[in-house]
Amino acid sequence: MSDNASGGALRAAACALVLAFAAIAGTQPVHAASNFLDVPIWARAGVWRDASLVTPGRCSPEPLPDSLGRHARAITVRFLRDRVTESRPDFGGYRIYRMTNAPDSSRAVLIRRFSRNAGSELTWNFSRLDPLTMQYQCFDRGVSVPRTAHDSIVTFVDPDSNGQFRKVCRRPGTLAGPCQSPGDSVFILVAPPGPHDGFLTWYSVTIERRNTTDPDYEDMFIPDTLDAFQRCPGAVRDSCPNLNHKLRNLAGPVEPTLGPSSNLEQVIVVPNPYRGSEVWDQPGQGEVHFINLPAASTIKIYTAAGDLVRQIEHRDNVRDFERWDLKNGAGNLVASGIYVFRVEAGSFQFQNRLVVIR
Repeated sequence: MSDNASGGALRAAACALVLAFAAIAGTQPVHAASNFLDVPIWARAGVWRDASLVTPGRCSPEPLPDSLGRHARAITVRFLRDRVTESRPDFGGYRIYRMTNAPDSSRAVLIRRFSRNAGSELTWNFSRLDPLTMQYQCFDRGVSVPRTAHDSIVTFVDPDSNGQFRKVCRRPGTLAGPCQSPGDSVFILVAPPGPHDGFLTWYSVTIERRNTTDPDYEDMFIPDTLDAFQRCPGAVRDSCPNLNHKLRNLAGPVEPTLGPSSNLEQVIVVPNPYRGSEVWDQPGQGEVHFINLPAASTIKIYTAAGDLVRQIEHRDNVRDFERWDLKNGAGNLVASGIYVFRVEAGSFQFQNRLVVIR
């Protein structure tokens, strides 16, 4: 989308917003009526590619058509940058969290930072906001006049090869150990583990606080004081509800998948062996996933003695996996042991083993 200005009226309104928020310091109340923290976010299985990044010395070109690439166990997360939020003096960047099985903020995992904080410049690949025009701008190398940048939408692929930059100390032959002298440190790229096939996955975007005295890189605390501290015990600012919480800007659930496979020899069971209370198990329940399945197939599960335990019909043109709740045809949980599964698709079949450990 184009980010060109829409006239003097827009600029005047934008300047008014900037003047209003420029007066907001980290200790000033913020009202919920100013919905500047509503960041639209989307998530979809697959890898979306675009040309939105701004490289040093070169502005982004006009937006190019997006393309969807197929990549195993990948999800693309997109969100729309918020101009009013970025105009705040305490804005430090954006943070992406991942949650699995349920949108439980207590189990949210930080997987990506796009930070403006000192020491994190390598994570910010985008243009800067001009607080006077409220437009995103960047500079071509050797040119003093800025250009309007077209990178309002941030695209993040989970897992992202960019990963997270971490500062470590380097010693001869190793990256571990204490630093021996000034300058004896280096940034390394650490890619986060990707989403698992078959997991229900949610993503959240929050605002990072600009560091002041300590490099703590925390979520910004923005109190909701619309009702004049009525929901804040003792009228204490820090006891107000936080507008910048992990469930405010949420996308999901989405299930990562490569798509149906025609090669039965690629079918596997995860995890194998299964051990009681895997990370995705609900209380008193359990499941394994058959992945890399063709669009239409039949899964038959047998005991080591050859007795049929369960038959599962898979009919899905999108997802390449099927769940087994570790129950037999009568609805009872199966015992620990070695089981044989056979996958049949048309005139083809494939057979292998799986282990259940209670």
